[in-house]
Amino acid sequence: MGTEKYLPPNYPKLDIALRSIGYSFEVAVADIIDNSIDAEAKKVLVRLITRKDGLLDLVVWDNGYGMSEKTLEEAMRFGADVSQKINRLGKFGLGMKLASLSQAKELRVVSSRGGKLSGRAWLEDGIAKGFILTTLDTGECRQMLSRVVPKHPVQPSATVVQWSNLYRVGRDLAKPQLHAQKLKSRLEGHLELAFHRFLSGRPRKVKIAIDIFDEVSQKVGLPGELDPLDPFDYDSSGHSDFPARLSLDGLYKESVKIRAHIWPPNSGSPQYKLPGGANARQGFYFYRNDRLIQGGGWNGMREAEPHSSLARLEVDMHANFDLEVSLDVKKVEIQLPADLVTSIQKAKTSSGMSFKDYLSTAERTYRTRKLVNTELPLIPSHGLPSGLADFLLAELRIDATSRHRDLRFEWKLLEEGTFFEVEREDGCIYLNGHYRGRLLNGLTASSTDLPVLKSLMFFVLEEVFNSGHLNQKMKKRVNQLNRILAKAVKFERGSE
Repeated sequence: MGTEKYLPPNYPKLDIALRSIGYSFEVAVADIIDNSIDAEAKKVLVRLITRKDGLLDLVVWDNGYGMSEKTLEEAMRFGADVSQKINRLGKFGLGMKLASLSQAKELRVVSSRGGKLSGRAWLEDGIAKGFILTTLDTGECRQMLSRVVPKHPVQPSATVVQWSNLYRVGRDLAKPQLHAQKLKSRLEGHLELAFHRFLSGRPRKVKIAIDIFDEVSQKVGLPGELDPLDPFDYDSSGHSDFPARLSLDGLYKESVKIRAHIWPPNSGSPQYKLPGGANARQGFYFYRNDRLIQGGGWNGMREAEPHSSLARLEVDMHANFDLEVSLDVKKVEIQLPADLVTSIQKAKTSSGMSFKDYLSTAERTYRTRKLVNTELPLIPSHGLPSGLADFLLAELRIDATSRHRDLRFEWKLLEEGTFFEVEREDGCIYLNGHYRGRLLNGLTASSTDLPVLKSLMFFVLEEVFNSGHLNQKMKKRVNQLNRILAKAVKFERGSE
């Protein structure tokens, strides 16, 4: 019989290997938020911190039920066995560690449960010595919290995850604030899609916000609360037979639920376009415990092409099938087994329409679409000097058609504190007549006055007219713009 010998890994090389699993920045952050949702958090804050040395840190704070010292230490273990609940978003007990080390040099976690603080950390020095875990005492925990989330409570329960030194995406020493803003935008698009069901209250409401904290000035930018980016949120279907349930037979009959959708043609909605563009977003949307795992793609069943861009399938898979679909540790990739592919190809709706028929219907809907009003270019005309209106027509018209949508500017007495109103149906921007005299500064009023202001208002508000419907983020932006301009006009002649 052979002898046994303990052979420890080469820790420096293991460290490099674990940091090279392949997480993107957005996916890594989402993995941390999974843990917050598993902890039944109602609020989650993602904070990018611009440091004094120009580098970036990242913090995720949540008001979930927190962890005891024993649970926290187990959570820091690779392959942690904190919970076996089947409805958890976490899966392998690896996500927090691998996601964190894939992006940051060091990981610190401070958690409070029952008002008692506990802290643990994977620090560079400890990792190099053989993955030796560092225990943070109460004073170190409080110091960390006061530095990264000074105004966010940790009692009676909360958890704070800190990534120190984002070595993959955090290095833009010349413009750290601008770089942080770009990362914030990237995160918003990904998280709004990945957690859209939770953001909209299905199965429960979770509020997620992102902000930027400047370590030098100790100032926090306005937090951007995320709105759900639902890939199936359309006003009316592109075809009367859809959405429809595709029923599977055999092993997957009860464990895989598929709802086939056909988007309405010519949509300008952000929910249709999505990050990356609508063409790249056709296909399957796989959900595990209401968390979007994969947003688009055909998983080898067919090639993506423009005529299929209206076809989207909402697929809810039971968590028991993680192994069958080869869910990877990053929770971003699904591999369909051959028998499930066959089952999908044979699936039918209640009216007897097959999967193949569904695809044909989606393509036909796209091919027979007409150039609708929302696709026509929006061009300001009324309320501008004729020479400028003609110039804008020549600049903004498109080759596909000689038609366009007219945008009017009109003056109207609005409430104090309101600079403008938008009438999407009428194609009109109303400017508050109460401010007209101050803006003209002694010039004579006319139907074509203030062309520079009106041109700028057009470009700022163009998206409002071109979107299928106004989401919450766009409404907030319009209201914010209104407040800013109404305030700014009071300073137009230095009278405030």
